[in-house]
Amino acid sequence: MEKDKINKLLKSRKGERIILFLVVASILLLSACKRKIPKFNFYENSVTGEIMSVSDYNTFVEKLGKAYTDSTNGKARLYLNINIYDIRTSSDSVIGIFTYDVRIGKDFIVRNDSTRTHKINMKIDPHTFTTLNGDVITIGGNQDKPTMINLWFVGCSGCAAEIPTLNELHKKYADKMNFIALNYQDKKSIERFLNNRTYTFTQISDAGSFIDSIRSSAYPENIFIDKHGYIKYIEGVVPAYVFEEIIEWMIVQ
Repeated sequence: MEKDKINKLLKSRKGERIILFLVVASILLLSACKRKIPKFNFYENSVTGEIMSVSDYNTFVEKLGKAYTDSTNGKARLYLNINIYDIRTSSDSVIGIFTYDVRIGKDFIVRNDSTRTHKINMKIDPHTFTTLNGDVITIGGNQDKPTMINLWFVGCSGCAAEIPTLNELHKKYADKMNFIALNYQDKKSIERFLNNRTYTFTQISDAGSFIDSIRSSAYPENIFIDKHGYIKYIEGVVPAYVFEEIIEWMIVQ
């Protein structure tokens, strides 16, 4: 697979700190369309419009990773996230259209995911919700702890795969962070799903209007809100330690 090739290309050399996240296709695309991931003949840079052969694409990723790794002088961890978010066919070719994000430590150097970038530093006014258990909670505004929100829905394979990681985060940081799962689906659908699964986040159903108000459409999406109600970080599917790093930054702010 291309993922294996690129992972080999960007395997860390001794003394370098580089992490590659490769998302072959967005969870939203795969979940909604039930499409299998094809073998790509070409890739298209969504920013420049450049069409690349497989070898040119691999070289581009390798050089991109090396350039930013060198810029850190080995003093900070580099995260390079390549997201193939759409697929286009042309005659007998399959073209993967990609964006990429670059983060050094906690700061984004490049963020081309416009569906998420616009929400950074958005202020969330207080919204009151009733949880699946009947409790009343508030999201946004001033809180005693920062909040992690997971957007998910029943039928999203990526969302389901992420739940064990989220449960571990909740177990480790429950006393320092609010953990809330928002779903636009109805209460019965969520309860049926959770009958045979453990998901320890506070669960809220029928949250479509709130999700629309913050202009979210990608799933799963993880939103980190500080104690004053401002969105500070947004991530899709990433390794558990990335969530842990963000939470550690959030709880000391």
